[in-house]
Amino acid sequence: MILKEFSKYLKENKDKNSVNLLNEWLIERLKKPSLNKVDNIIKTELYYAENNNGKTLIIAKSETGRTLLNALYNFSLSFEQYKFAKFLHDKKSTNFKRDKKQ
Repeated sequence: MILKEFSKYLKENKDKNSVNLLNEWLIERLKKPSLNKVDNIIKTELYYAENNNGKTLIIAKSETGRTLLNALYNFSLSFEQYKFAKFLHDKKSTNFKRDKKQ
């Protein structure tokens, strides 16, 4: 359920780094009032803090929160690998030039 919501967000913003998008998505969910079950779960399991410089930190409140955060992070990494594999799929070895300096 949570991964489904996050994957929709990733698909809408394919041109950005998925790990950065995870941070943006979680902060967006934690700042706004809960609209659905996904928001409720995120707010129950995760905590968001910001310092004076605007740097953010997302902390798990419990072991299940750590598991959730880890799963979302791994999912965002796998999506990044998927985007790179899709990019390489249409390429040929001749697209990559190699300097023949000897």
